[in-house]
Amino acid sequence: MANEAVGGRASDSVRNLAFINYGLLFASVFFAGVPALIAAIIAYSQRDEAPQTIGSHYRFQIRVFWVAFCLALAAGVSLLGVVIRVTSELFQVTQVPGWDVHDNVKLDLSNVTLDGPLLAMLVSSALFSALGGVWLILAPAFGVVRLASERGMGHSARP
Repeated sequence: MANEAVGGRASDSVRNLAFINYGLLFASVFFAGVPALIAAIIAYSQRDEAPQTIGSHYRFQIRVFWVAFCLALAAGVSLLGVVIRVTSELFQVTQVPGWDVHDNVKLDLSNVTLDGPLLAMLVSSALFSALGGVWLILAPAFGVVRLASERGMGHSARP
């Protein structure tokens, strides 16, 4: 293989790219997931060409991306439910004659009730967001430790 150096050890450039990908996954916590998308594209393009050990890291990085994506999607759907619920209650409150006069519009949030379903959507959104953040911190850290010790990820890394 072109990516192997003398002695069967993965070349430094292939290994360094896997390290960079873990850094991109970690940085995605702070940059709204865009670096994770870049890391997933790199991992998809390199997973078949890399040596078996490094390839297992690329496959793990792809899994990290998709788990984080699903958690972010669940958090977004929950938050969208909150926004729709609160907005619908506000529009019921603000349906008054003379709505076209902007000086007379007063937003009264006292009529928005914090009941069980709304609270459940708020808590689930916060929980999914927190789980996604923790996942994007711990999973790449675990992968970096395994990569630094030149061990693969999962069952596919076993000789």
